[in-house]
Parts: sequence; structure tokens; C-alpha cells
Amino acid sequence: MNRVTAVNKIIHAIDRLAQAMMVATAFVAFGMAFAILVEISCRLLGIKYYGTAEHIRNLLILIVFLQLPYAVRAKSMLFVDIFQNLMPRGLRHVNYKMCALLGAVFFALLAYGALDPAIRAWVDHEYEGEGVVDVPAWPARFAVVCGSAMTAWFYLLRILGVETQLKLPARQEV
Repeated sequence: MNRVTAVNKIIHAIDRLAQAMMVATAFVAFGMAFAILVEISCRLLGIKYYGTAEHIRNLLILIVFLQLPYAVRAKSMLFVDIFQNLMPRGLRHVNYKMCALLGAVFFALLAYGALDPAIRAWVDHEYEGEGVVDVPAWPARFAVVCGSAMTAWFYLLRILGVETQLKLPARQEV
């Protein structure tokens, strides 16, 4: 197997991982909605039910950072092209690459900055929450690290012009 084929297989595997993370977040969002429904039902019935707010806080972080790599790879991030269309074609290409470079640097620094707190949360058994329910902090913190690192990777692939092999939904213009 030559080197290019091996690299393409690795890129495709990471693409598939990003897609699987996006699908997993759909299930997390469904579970979050169900937890909210249970808490509301318990309140209406006069049953004490604790912990939903603490879990929702961490689940929102999971949802955002686990969907982010797929959104960048699928090029489904919000893009305002009013200024882009005013630029000459060559400048547009340079601007696109610079934006991707800034995205890669931003998310790489975010992953780097979040790594130490994530490791400390794991080692020190940190919990978030007040009172009755304590929720482990490490899943949300590692989601920030992994999601940011993969997002930086996908921005680097954009700079290099590597396209995805995933079947992406058709883009709709608004």
C-alpha cells in the first residue's frame, strides 16, 4: 500500500468518526429532551426530581463540540458571502484559506487550553453541580478537547484542499 492511499484511508476514517459523533449527538439531544419531559411531568405530579439542570449543562457542551467537526467538514458553517462576492476571484481564494487558517489556529489553541483541565477533571474526579446531584465534569471537558482538535484538523484539510468522501446532504441556498 502506498503512502497516499494510507493517508486517504486515515482521512476517511476520521471523516466517518466525525459523522458518527454527529449521529451520537442526535441521540444525546433526544435523551436531553426526554429528561426535560420527565422533570416537567414530575413537577406537575408533585414528585421531587433532581439533577436535570446539572445534566443539561454538560449535555449542551457535548452536543456543540461533538457536532462541530462534522459541521466544518461538511462546510455547513454559517458563511456570509456579501463581502466575499465583492472581492476579486484571487483574493476570495486567499481569504478562504486565511479564514481556514484562523479556524485551525483557534480550535487548536482551544483544544490545547482545554486539555489540562480535562485531565485534571479525570484524575481529581471533579464534579459539577450543587446540592443533591453531582455530575462528572470530565465528559464535557474531553468533548471540548476532542471536538476542537478534530475541528482544527478539518480546517487544516480545507487549507490543503482535501475534500471529503462522505455522502453529504445537498446544500440549500436561502
